Amino acid sequence: MRTEIPVLSFLVLPLLLLPLHTQWRTRNIATLTIILNLFFTNLIRGVNTIVWSGSVVPKLLVWCDITTKFSIGAQVAIPAASFCITKHLENIASLRQTIETTKDRRRRKIFEICLCGVLPCVIMALHYVVQGHRFDIAEDFGCIANIYISWPAIVVLYVPPLVLALGSLVYATLAFYWFMKRRNQFAEHLRSSNSGLTSSRYFRLMAMAVTEIVIETGLAGYLFSLQFQAIYLRDWDNWADVHSNFSRIAQFPTVLLPDYYWNRLVLNYYIGPICALDFFIFFGLGQEAMKEYGHMITWLRIHVLREKIKHSESVLPTWSAPQRMARVHLDDLDMVSMDEKWDTGAEDLDGSSSMQDSRPSSQHTETDSQAPPRPKSAPPIRPASSNLDGPRAFSLDIPRR
Repeated sequence: MRTEIPVLSFLVLPLLLLPLHTQWRTRNIATLTIILNLFFTNLIRGVNTIVWSGSVVPKLLVWCDITTKFSIGAQVAIPAASFCITKHLENIASLRQTIETTKDRRRRKIFEICLCGVLPCVIMALHYVVQGHRFDIAEDFGCIANIYISWPAIVVLYVPPLVLALGSLVYATLAFYWFMKRRNQFAEHLRSSNSGLTSSRYFRLMAMAVTEIVIETGLAGYLFSLQFQAIYLRDWDNWADVHSNFSRIAQFPTVLLPDYYWNRLVLNYYIGPICALDFFIFFGLGQEAMKEYGHMITWLRIHVLREKIKHSESVLPTWSAPQRMARVHLDDLDMVSMDEKWDTGAEDLDGSSSMQDSRPSSQHTETDSQAPPRPKSAPPIRPASSNLDGPRAFSLDIPRR
């Protein structure tokens, strides 16, 4: 038994659950698909390696029926989720659609549900066409889905993951091209596109998707090539011949496993923890995830440990009053009467005298100093002529100086 496989498989399980709440809140179907598939894949393989350590005895038959079908769907669901992520990122970076409306968001969710949920279910159903018997049991690895290696099996099970991985690689390349072309206004475009993505989140999605794509493309290509190297392709003659003795459970001790098959199993069981760790690095160490961890710890302390948390004053929002302008009473100001301003202005216009001191006379009473000066009354308005038949014209009597 390879002890490191179950240890790594179980260690990455809590790492996958930590960012689950954040992704569930954003309703990101593609990232949720990756989390759930990686979680159950590592859980299944960890259990299998422990239960069938040094053994090929058939047991937990219902468990094997369920987990073997799930493994067939997971090898399509994860590349499909990466395809959806890179397609969405390329659509944002290309500026073909400046604002994502509610209708566009609903259409995208339907597409992701079909590709990440419906397509794996279809592949799991089609697996029955190329399933020679119930399942296989390999020593130290547990129950494994049986595949009747033939051209229909290659088309149904090996081509779809490879096509999705290559399509994801194309979309990732296009997204990077659009970003480099519009990198100056890219952050502003993300804010105005109503996509809910920030620059850091965009690059985390892109980095995670590219890493997953490289792993998935390499794995899919490797598994695809194995079918032509070590064994021959069988003829899919008829349904009865392929599914004869269908309830049989094949058992493979380590000494009977071919080298290519052993290498394939070891690679598959290591890929799960690597992909889970890759996902946690990009989504479990972000700023949003750190805030969620703080909320989770606080919730556990209050509801599980029954601690009474006293919030410090620094947690409360702070507010400081704006600086107030100094108040100046009108009594303290030296005011100039309107008469003195008029006289001074007239003298300046005539050029007869210079600017005089406009300080008020000290003979003003206390009442006069408290009340502001009143302007001189306006000159009377009289009709210019009372003999006009039409509207009266008015003129101002301006005293001559």
